[in-house]
Amino acid sequence: MSIEAHKCNASGCKGFIVFENADFNISNPPTVNGMYEFHNPVCTECGKEYKVVPHYVVISFDEQGDLEEVEPACITEWERREKVRNLENETDPHEKIRKYIQLHRYTYSVADILSGYLQHKQGAYVSYTMKDCIEQLRPELERLIN
Repeated sequence: MSIEAHKCNASGCKGFIVFENADFNISNPPTVNGMYEFHNPVCTECGKEYKVVPHYVVISFDEQGDLEEVEPACITEWERREKVRNLENETDPHEKIRKYIQLHRYTYSVADILSGYLQHKQGAYVSYTMKDCIEQLRPELERLIN
């Protein structure tokens, strides 16, 4: 299995076009509407449709119907973006704090962040990374202590 990712080219979109390319038959590509097309993936965020064609690029059509080549992306970029989206969509404050810690590869626990927040509120010094967590997660921390 080989998974490929490309950055969406829709204005303001941070999504990716992700598809498996292991089974593409380069010597006999399928034809769809008179055009060679291996696959028609959509953006993970905005849903824009794309075409994977034999030239081994991902293309889309602009508003005038002209072809545009889509910028390739590393699969780890897509994985990181999925983690960010997952964090942004999280509603449970404890889970959101845990995911933030994981995303930024901090070694804190949720309890460490809560403790640091309470100390910071009392005027105590906190580390740079703890301060980052506190600043980014203040609403969630407030929800947990109330």
